[in-house]
Amino acid sequence: MNDAAHPVGGGFLIQEADPAQIFIPEEFDAEARLMAQTADEFLRRDVLPHTARIEAHDIDLMHRLMQKAGELGLLGAEIPACYGGLGLDSRTGALLAEKLNWQQSFALTHEAHTVIATLPLMYFGNHAQKSKYLPKLASGEWIGSFCLSEAGSGSDALAAQTRATLAPDGKHYLLNGTKMWITNTAFANLFTVFAKVDGDKFSTFLVERDYPGVSFGKEEDKLGMRGTSTRRVILDNVPVPVENLVGEVGKGHYAALCALNMGRFKLEAGAVGGIKETIAVCAAYAKQRRQFGRPIAEFGLIQHKLGEMAARCFALESAVYRLAGLLDCAFEGIVPDAPDAPAHYHRAAEEYAIECSIVKVIGSELYSWATDEGIQIHGGYGYTEEFPMARTWRDQRLLRIGEGANEIVRLAIVNTLLRRAKAGRLDLDGRLATVRAVEAGPEPEAVTEFAGDAALVEVLKKISLHALVVTRDGLGGGIMEEEEAVAAVADTISAAYVAESAWIRAEKMAERGVSKDLVDLARDAARIYTEDSLDSLWTSVQKGMMRIPASARDAHPPLTIPSVMVAHDLIGLRRKLAAAVLAREAYPWS
Repeated sequence: MNDAAHPVGGGFLIQEADPAQIFIPEEFDAEARLMAQTADEFLRRDVLPHTARIEAHDIDLMHRLMQKAGELGLLGAEIPACYGGLGLDSRTGALLAEKLNWQQSFALTHEAHTVIATLPLMYFGNHAQKSKYLPKLASGEWIGSFCLSEAGSGSDALAAQTRATLAPDGKHYLLNGTKMWITNTAFANLFTVFAKVDGDKFSTFLVERDYPGVSFGKEEDKLGMRGTSTRRVILDNVPVPVENLVGEVGKGHYAALCALNMGRFKLEAGAVGGIKETIAVCAAYAKQRRQFGRPIAEFGLIQHKLGEMAARCFALESAVYRLAGLLDCAFEGIVPDAPDAPAHYHRAAEEYAIECSIVKVIGSELYSWATDEGIQIHGGYGYTEEFPMARTWRDQRLLRIGEGANEIVRLAIVNTLLRRAKAGRLDLDGRLATVRAVEAGPEPEAVTEFAGDAALVEVLKKISLHALVVTRDGLGGGIMEEEEAVAAVADTISAAYVAESAWIRAEKMAERGVSKDLVDLARDAARIYTEDSLDSLWTSVQKGMMRIPASARDAHPPLTIPSVMVAHDLIGLRRKLAAAVLAREAYPWS
């Protein structure tokens, strides 16, 4: 990263990206790669051989695996050194999440502990709280759990009904309520609990397992993630010392939302690893399985699936690590044990909320699609528990629900952009005026004549910006009631971010001297992702904008969109990527 001010969150839509400010996986240093190797070896040596026991819900085994991970530094990687951790950056943390994903029950147990259970304390706790609890969480001596959801409040977290009332002695809060779908409950020692003081002030508390009045429901019988412990946490007049209030009364939503932002980012870093493993498993099977006298890897429609998996995974990976680098810029320089650390942590964790939401939606839906196609490649075997695709498909399905349902997250992308524009943080109208001024000039070249294919990203950005402003102006205060139209805008904005990330990575790979074969494949992947996005999303946006009154649409000049938005033989490009996958029996850029 250079020394320039880091980009503004959401600014990718209105600013030209500076490649020097964008991190790509090829830039990882030796220390990060060594930590990744540690995580990978731990997974393959200590976790994957016990998958049958994990799937059979051996909770004691899971607890021991978490403790072993703590001994290796895999639980305290991002906890500051002054609180017993390794003090590593977000990029390395994302790489660890990627490497641990293939056993998703363990990965979720790990993420629930290291991210959503630990970060509210790390970001918003005071020095005494952090000194008391973070070293135990970093080492694995204690396991953490995050208690937000309730029977009537999932994505609408602030509707929680759990109450906290100050006891007459003034030394304790009494907590009453029930939390649902709580991961790590069977062996967690510390619960980060969100409750409303006096019924309306949303606040954060640290609740120890042995406090009187804490009890638990039965283990949930789940579709996937069967190796995780998931129970209700029941709070019956639980006395919590006032010293265990995290931050200020009434500001618990800061801790909850910041933790969820980082959770979205980390889950999709994990998804990158899971999709890479899916590609490898499918490639090996496609070469081995014969039908009609030849391996199914030779059939075009199988190659289509493998090539598309590789292209989309390259784009997602590029977006995830771009975000990781931006987060490191935002968190850089924070003194973790300083009195003002919470204010700085809050700003840093909030800055890239839009990008965290984008990778959450794109990553979780890509993982769903890839595992579904993996089952299809395996045919009847994919539908059995003999092969890993059934478990992988079951496990990943949670990602579209957890850390905020994708429907809600899509709306949040648009809502956050509009709020930031209204606050003067993003000049959407000014940028759109510039785009329209350019359109009013000489006739633009056709897409097929663009000097660089990456210019297609600017078309995606133009569509996104136009649709966002026209939808805002046309629907006004009722915009969030037109969810289908808003979701189409969010998808186009997301595709613009991801496509740009892929193109910048491909060009930086070339500058770094990566082999020409891999650079060419990277450019092919970026072409596939970008042109597929343009082809589908422009139509989707147009359909959504039909919900806007015609008079409001006509108040804005129409966009000039090139008539040919697919400029390459995408079938041929997918076959080329598939050939690389099959030759390596792996994701090509690993």
